Amino acid sequence: MKAHYIVQIDRPEQHHVKVSLKFTRPQGTSKMRVFLPSWSPGSYLMREYARHIRWFEATQANGEVLFHEQQAKGVWEIDWSKSSLKHELEELQVSYEIYCKELTVRTSHVDASHAFLHGPSYLMGIENQNLETPTIEFRFPPLWSKLSTTLKDISKTRNQFLYSALNYDELIDTPVEIGCQETDGFEYQGKPHHLAYYGQMYPHKQNLKEDIKKVVQSVARHFHEELPYDQYLFVTHFVPKLYGGLEHLNSTVLQFDGRKLGNRKDYLNYLSLVGHEYFHLWNVKRIRPEELGPFDYLNENYTSLLWLAEGLTSFMDDLFIYRADISSLEEYLDIVKGNIETYYGTPGRNYHSLEQSSYNAWVKLYRPDENTKNSSISYYLKGGLVFNVLHGLLLEKGKSINDLLLALWEDYKKRPATGITREGIYSLIKNLGGEEVLNQFSNMVETTVEIDFESAFKKMGCEFKWHESSRAWLGLDWDFIGDRVLVKSVVLDGPAQRGGLNAGDEITYLNGLRFLKEDADKIDSLVMIDQPYELTISRQGKMERLEVTPLKAPRSLKEIIVVDRAKAEKSFKF
Repeated sequence: MKAHYIVQIDRPEQHHVKVSLKFTRPQGTSKMRVFLPSWSPGSYLMREYARHIRWFEATQANGEVLFHEQQAKGVWEIDWSKSSLKHELEELQVSYEIYCKELTVRTSHVDASHAFLHGPSYLMGIENQNLETPTIEFRFPPLWSKLSTTLKDISKTRNQFLYSALNYDELIDTPVEIGCQETDGFEYQGKPHHLAYYGQMYPHKQNLKEDIKKVVQSVARHFHEELPYDQYLFVTHFVPKLYGGLEHLNSTVLQFDGRKLGNRKDYLNYLSLVGHEYFHLWNVKRIRPEELGPFDYLNENYTSLLWLAEGLTSFMDDLFIYRADISSLEEYLDIVKGNIETYYGTPGRNYHSLEQSSYNAWVKLYRPDENTKNSSISYYLKGGLVFNVLHGLLLEKGKSINDLLLALWEDYKKRPATGITREGIYSLIKNLGGEEVLNQFSNMVETTVEIDFESAFKKMGCEFKWHESSRAWLGLDWDFIGDRVLVKSVVLDGPAQRGGLNAGDEITYLNGLRFLKEDADKIDSLVMIDQPYELTISRQGKMERLEVTPLKAPRSLKEIIVVDRAKAEKSFKF
């Protein structure tokens, strides 16, 4: 079926986008349904984009209104049999207006400065119809001078912005940035790589273009062949306090605090984000769990393999930066150290396996609350660490993670239309490392048994240096309203939870003395280990007294030390 979209932005300061979808009714059809997706591939939460639709209408080409009725969230049915028509025509148009004012990588944002259009959040599809090379035209204020996208440009004049895609899936998987964004680019393997920057950056001395090119080269050389695209686009929104990224078929959208680029550690974090999303070009957009495609855009697409999609990617992203000779071995290991520390600080690792964490992503990872750390573990975090250990296990067998990447890619090329299963991944790992390696890996994926990271890194020329703390520990995180102190979260089985403190409690007095923000900031110097203290709290407007006894703080991983540099470099270099 042919379809043509017109996307019109008349008054961007009002944040509305008008979309018109023109298509032809198949012969003999009396009813048709159109829908707006409820979620975005790569971000596993029901976003309910249809909540932003302000009005909807369906008409024939001559303007006659067609009977339509909303059938479900984001779904409208057009019924010719209930329409009062003078002339029954095959050509029709669906029009609607949608509110776009949420600046994330998963939502559309339109204001006076720009328009970022994220396909699933604003482009309707036609149920049970394959759209063949749909076309889309963008109309926007003349003061905006640029449109950045990897959609195929089929414009016939310079003042027209007309594009096409292979199908609906590709159409909504191709973001669009419109405005006066800064643009740049480079070529690699003879193919253009476009850079588009929206927002503000503080002055810095980084060479973003050269370093992003290094990241592209670092990632691509792991697959030993021509790039699987004609062009690629990196869009970055440099906005204070934002962070995130989302992969697309031939592009990615990133968000980062542009004030932080001058800081070495933050800059490496940005490049790691670049590497993470660019690697998704292979791992997720092509190599993918069986359940992630074809997509059901209206319902959850459950899979227990997000540890492959995101865990493997989370292991490789920082490694790519080291392998690109941008970060040092010590800088790379410091990042890994932070991940291990976070892992040990997450009691939920004892209750949720990687498979369970993946399957429950729809209700847990993207909906964190004060108890999330106590009940679950991130498949990004643990998944990345598990693949780190697997890399070490494979090295002992004369192989490495590089061999697994190539095996996954070759497997994909044999059947690009079909995703991989857990058994398929296990088979590849067994072929590389044998039964023993597979057993150790599957145990880390399927169970909550504690992982011996220390032994794994020792075999790669590194040792853990622990810090035994002498400070008092309450096992909670604070929140503040002015000088008032509230409990943000409590650690499972920590002193605060044992004493009965709940998230949301306001601590007003400690041993009868007023307790304020400055006291919370220096709590280590105010309380003693194994000494009980009386807390007066306000809970749901009622004053209560509790007794909490601080304990000695758990030991922490201070550093991962390189003890055999030659062995460590051989382990982590390409």
